[in-house]
Amino acid sequence: MSGQQQLGFDWLPVVPVEAGKNIEEDFRAFHKANPHIYRILRKMALEYKRAGNEHCGIKMLWEALRYNSGIRTRGDAYKLNNNYTAHYARLLMDQERELRGFFETRERAD
Repeated sequence: MSGQQQLGFDWLPVVPVEAGKNIEEDFRAFHKANPHIYRILRKMALEYKRAGNEHCGIKMLWEALRYNSGIRTRGDAYKLNNNYTAHYARLLMDQERELRGFFETRERAD
């Protein structure tokens, strides 16, 4: 059974985006071009929490996505930029009631 079947999602290629003026702008563009990344992270985080885990590191989920991306897509191995992990952790906790407080985040330095 493939990793994608085990995780219960169909992998879609990552659409790279051009770098903008700042990380926040880059994240918004990436998220808009790749809504499936949020859906996959949400599914993974909820499965992990429902398995009895009280907390999770977003980087663990991100690396699992990077692994799957490396198997399913060709080209730049780092299409999943580490700069976006904190943004996804905050977005997931803001949007998903069950995930509030699930990821550890640091105060933002704007």
